[in-house]
Amino acid sequence: MSSPRPARAAALALVGALSACQNFASISPGTPWREVEQRFGPANLVARNPDGSELREYPRGISTGYERFLIDIDGNGTVRSVQQVLADKYVSRVRIGMSKDEVRGILGSPFQVVTFARRNEEVWTWPYEDTGADMLFHVYFDRSTGVVRTAEKFVDQDKTMTGD
Repeated sequence: MSSPRPARAAALALVGALSACQNFASISPGTPWREVEQRFGPANLVARNPDGSELREYPRGISTGYERFLIDIDGNGTVRSVQQVLADKYVSRVRIGMSKDEVRGILGSPFQVVTFARRNEEVWTWPYEDTGADMLFHVYFDRSTGVVRTAEKFVDQDKTMTGD
């Protein structure tokens, strides 16, 4: 006879993950940043802009890979927008010649970074879901210049990132 504890733990984890997603969707423009931070804790990454605004990153999902929320905060400390950026709409914005900071500003921090010294390349990878398919998006940077050489997306048939 098996114990119901693993099933109960899995169900609680799923409920927690789903409620976290819904909570992010409930953040509306004009919300004071302090309220957001009280509900969700500190951001994974904070990028400060010269105009005093900030972009704060919150990864969520399977090992923090499938969802990445970027919250844009104005110079007065209020939310301007909340975006779940691991989606084709955002992936398609990455262009050859962009800097690492520009790419991070679109997609947030990469799930994985791999360096290929002989090719003078650094590859950033993000797993995401697109219409039910597990996808991988790779951005290849020239290590000398720090700009995008190329980018590609494909179906992760082997579940290499999520291990499913």
